Amino acid sequence: MAGESDPAEVETLEAWLASHPVDAALVLTVKAHGDIAESVVAPPIDVETAWRSVQSRIASLSAPAVDQSARPLPELTVSRGGAGRGRPQHARHDTMAKSGGRWGWVAFAAAAAIVGMLSIREWQSSRGPLETAERVLATAVGVRDSVTLSDGTLVVLAPGSRLTIAASFDSGDRSVILDGAAFFDVPHDEAHPFTVRAAGAEIRDLGTSFTVKTDATGGVSVSVTNGVVTVRETSSPAPSAVELRAGDRGTVSAGIVAVSRGAVTEDEMAWRHGQLTYRDTPLTEVQADLKRWYGINLLVADSALSRLTVTMPVQQDSASVVSTIAALLGADAEQRGDTVILRSAGRTIP
Repeated sequence: MAGESDPAEVETLEAWLASHPVDAALVLTVKAHGDIAESVVAPPIDVETAWRSVQSRIASLSAPAVDQSARPLPELTVSRGGAGRGRPQHARHDTMAKSGGRWGWVAFAAAAAIVGMLSIREWQSSRGPLETAERVLATAVGVRDSVTLSDGTLVVLAPGSRLTIAASFDSGDRSVILDGAAFFDVPHDEAHPFTVRAAGAEIRDLGTSFTVKTDATGGVSVSVTNGVVTVRETSSPAPSAVELRAGDRGTVSAGIVAVSRGAVTEDEMAWRHGQLTYRDTPLTEVQADLKRWYGINLLVADSALSRLTVTMPVQQDSASVVSTIAALLGADAEQRGDTVILRSAGRTIP
């Protein structure tokens, strides 16, 4: 059909098809649909969005119902992929037997694929140009995930986080909105800066690696691993951008951008591998992490405690994190379901 066979090959194939009428009919079907498909001009299909939709439908059909109210606090997990895509072998064998062998199965599959493509294109043509919309990536409590965006940017999304990708991202508007925490490894494109908007901050980057985290009070922290980013507080009438280089940390809170030069350590990136560690970290940021990773609401009863920072080694589970924080701050921790109340030692809470 592509016109690439020499005369001998054509003669051999035609002789074989002459003795296999079912396969010959399928070949003609494939060619007919192929000719029609080539004549149809349609806008490109957003394969990534379509695939996520298919995965969601597969999961909804195959996943057993879960009583959410009876679930314990979620354990830290890493979840990738979806339902299996295996095909019952007996179905494949039956089809092969009916179509006259391996060639019949291949021809049948090809015909089905082209009919499917043609159906999509005809559906698109009937409804006009393909509509675009912003895309949303979200993770559940205790679950990390990663994705590579269309521009090559790698995003590692922390648990309990949400990333909204602009509808015009693929056309050069490299803009996303983050609620939670994420690591970004951005390829260089001077003409199209990569922009992250989170709470009251805007982070702009030309090509580097950095982490953005929102805290429990609406503050934002930015830690730069490589390259250079600018951080701007967006609520001021004429906000000025602050430049952060590798090793710098910027914190946006109450209309102010505070910078700590050379304060970022490799340990702070341990969360990407499922571990939490802190160095002079505000308690508000720890509160947000406990909510995302373990589903724990940490309430600080004393204002004096809320102003303290936390420095502690890697912790693996919620119980050790909470007990270590309480010990470091000289506080008592009382758990009521999914809520942990942190208060000064000796003080009682009604």
